[in-house]
Amino acid sequence: MLNINLIDDLVAFLNEALKEMRLPTKDENIVKAPTVYDGYLPPKKNPSRRGEDTEQDDFPYVIVRYLGEEDQQYKENVATLRLLVGTFSKDEQHGWRDNLNVMNKIKISLGKKQVIGAASITGTISMALFEEHPKPMWHGVMEVQFELPQVVWERSVLDDY
Repeated sequence: MLNINLIDDLVAFLNEALKEMRLPTKDENIVKAPTVYDGYLPPKKNPSRRGEDTEQDDFPYVIVRYLGEEDQQYKENVATLRLLVGTFSKDEQHGWRDNLNVMNKIKISLGKKQVIGAASITGTISMALFEEHPKPMWHGVMEVQFELPQVVWERSVLDDY
């Protein structure tokens, strides 16, 4: 339950942190802030449009995805989340910059906040841009580790017998 709350809290935090950003979309007349989703992009409304790549309609976005958790009893409980960042830019030379700007904004915002819900950042934030891009779509990935509250196991002396 704590890990699901962390994901929900992080989605809300990132939507707020990124709301002032203005990034290009497929429609040259529209710029908008990245939309933050949990888990995966929502299903396409009309995936059967002929000749159109509906994935481009989602840009810009950030996806918060649960990777795993390591609970060392009586020591620490660390969850690892992956943030997938997608931006759209027809600039083949500098389109990657929008993606890196989103990741920098996230890193700075998390660094200032340190605590999301009941979880705190362990200090580990990694970022990378994908080497291959299906231009004009640009992708990056971040991994962030959070320390969750420790689960306390209830045991009695009789449980050992």
